Amino acid sequence: MDEAKVSGLAAGEAYISGALTGIEDAPRMKLFYELLAEIAGAAKLRPYLPHRVTDPVATARLDPRAVYEIDRAHVTAAAVVVAYAGLPSFGVGIEVELAREHGIPVIIVAESERAVSRLLLGNPAVVEVVRFADLDGLRRSLAAAFERVAASPRGVSPAAVADDVVVQRFITSLEHARQLPGAEVAALLRVGEIDGEAASVIRDAVASGRLFGAGLRDLVGRYALRGGDLGAFILRDVLERPLAETARALGIDPRTARSRLGTARSRVGLPEDAAPDLVAQWLVTELIAPPTRALQLHLFTGNRA
Repeated sequence: MDEAKVSGLAAGEAYISGALTGIEDAPRMKLFYELLAEIAGAAKLRPYLPHRVTDPVATARLDPRAVYEIDRAHVTAAAVVVAYAGLPSFGVGIEVELAREHGIPVIIVAESERAVSRLLLGNPAVVEVVRFADLDGLRRSLAAAFERVAASPRGVSPAAVADDVVVQRFITSLEHARQLPGAEVAALLRVGEIDGEAASVIRDAVASGRLFGAGLRDLVGRYALRGGDLGAFILRDVLERPLAETARALGIDPRTARSRLGTARSRVGLPEDAAPDLVAQWLVTELIAPPTRALQLHLFTGNRA
């Protein structure tokens, strides 16, 4: 790598951000984070790997506030944050927001086929997105991303913001995504051709936070779901209602409800027979939606429940 370009990052620290809690194959993921660190090291950066210091298993007795203080100190002092976004992670989201508040550039890394949250991609701190199909491609693309970040002029860093405020702002951003005015919800249901019991269930789901208002807007607008397809997807996959109950609320038989569900899944880019954990991950990463029970089980029990 060009030494002049590297000097733009001042040979500082590269914070390697990625999911650690409740992941299915932790040893493999940690090896992947080590690879990211190796690429950063080749770029004359000093990699910082949280799992070497605050691993949730190896340091299980470490106080949560201590984990926060250690990791945020490294994020806010880093020259660049490399954030792996191939797995949903509240920690990664908070670390990227910490980087934004402290003027630290972020490089997002994810497999080519993985869905990545648009909320994350839209964060102003994100200056590069590296998609890869194989490890050789990852090495080349990430090395090139480091060069571009090093060559880019850095503006004046914003005044430091208290880190508790950063976390609260992150949570607040999710609240904004959750809420929609009742009139807009009603209008979306009209456009989506949903009425009767199904409409009542969906309105209650938005009001209670089971379905983010922004998610309803996406399903009706971005994915153009209508009628039974829209109702079946929300009731069965978002709200996790039994198929028979979904069919009853829509006024159709279970067989038709299953067909409608398959059509809706195909329209949003999911397999018609998608497993619950795949649907749940899609809801969190591609649609603005709260974690479903299926995703919680998948993430926090290693899919053993």
